[in-house]
Amino acid sequence: MTHAVFWLAQDLLTVLTNGAVRVPEIFLLSLAYRLLTGEREAGVFSIWAAFLGGLLWDLRWVGFPGFYTLTYVAVVMGLLGLWNTLPAQGRTPLVVFSLFWASQLLPATLAVLILHRAEDDAARSLFLMQQGYAIPLSLLSAFFHFQRKDDQNA
Repeated sequence: MTHAVFWLAQDLLTVLTNGAVRVPEIFLLSLAYRLLTGEREAGVFSIWAAFLGGLLWDLRWVGFPGFYTLTYVAVVMGLLGLWNTLPAQGRTPLVVFSLFWASQLLPATLAVLILHRAEDDAARSLFLMQQGYAIPLSLLSAFFHFQRKDDQNA
């Protein structure tokens, strides 16, 4: 249910900006947060949620199914694989932030390279603007991640 709210928030922000601003992948960030908090059922649920959320995003904004569907699922599966191979001592704030930011960086980079012409100045500036919003969201997610871990350890 929470992920649907984040998907709708991302959609609403996209509608409100009328395409003038590339909105960060808030939905994907919520899935990444759930994966990195270590819930037992998070893996399979997040893969299916990424598939459905990406498919809806493709049908709503891109016009052909598959681009965001594949990208979202690849990011979730990559995060899941990386997170499960990291030892507990390696799950530092910098690593957690990097994983959150990677979940924002990969879809945006692929969108610029595939959906838009990479040499287009407008696409590059929209990419940089999106990352300008994605980095603080990734920092905030990492902060909440460690706040939750501290609360669980107390």
